[in-house]
Amino acid sequence: MIRGFYSGASCLVTQQTNLNTIANNIANIGTTAFKPQQAAFSALMYQSLAGGAGEGNYISNGHGVRVQKTGVDFTQGDLKRTEMPYDCAILGEGFFAMENQEDGTITYTRDGNFKLSLDGANTYLVNSAGNFVLDAEGERIEVTTTTTTDADGVVTTTGGFDSSRIGVYSFANNYGLELAGGGQYKTTEGSGEAEVLQKPTVKVGYLENSGVDMAQEMVKMIEASKGFSFGSKVVQTADEMEKVINQLR
Repeated sequence: MIRGFYSGASCLVTQQTNLNTIANNIANIGTTAFKPQQAAFSALMYQSLAGGAGEGNYISNGHGVRVQKTGVDFTQGDLKRTEMPYDCAILGEGFFAMENQEDGTITYTRDGNFKLSLDGANTYLVNSAGNFVLDAEGERIEVTTTTTTDADGVVTTTGGFDSSRIGVYSFANNYGLELAGGGQYKTTEGSGEAEVLQKPTVKVGYLENSGVDMAQEMVKMIEASKGFSFGSKVVQTADEMEKVINQLR
């Protein structure tokens, strides 16, 4: 009956992880450019037991289940019009590159909720956390404006924000990226190095909505809840059987 405890317990642990993943997706249904996560499962090692008389008569006995990995669904989300001058959304594949203002590490994101920030005497394009948006050369994007007034008193402003300067990067395998929190991703050996997209489509005045489908997540939650209940029942049944066996001694 010990095997029953282990199998039931592994079910409880994996389904709890599944429920946590689903809950995180639902909590981020309103987060800009959020990509939902999915828990993938695999069976633990099977053991072949003698199944009775006859050569080669074996019974496969499982040892439960485990979470193999938690993947990310990078499906394009719907675009939301904001009409804000520094909001940007990528149409199609690609990621914005961000330089952390504290340690200079580079991360990648689909969240284009940008704004201007003054750093010394220069003004840069940054995200909501104050990290610098990078161009195709991996350099910070400085935003400058020049205002002139002619003899007739007409004021002309030149320069300013140019969305074509924003670098958009792609990867050989998006699913190899490592989650860094806050909608940010880091490169790994599995993802490959970032490569600049030559002709990206960036729409100004738009943001990408969260990719979470509430109806789909609710169905997953019901399935995970049923799986958790089933694991609890297995543990309870194994405990009752063990109690009966102990009373026979």
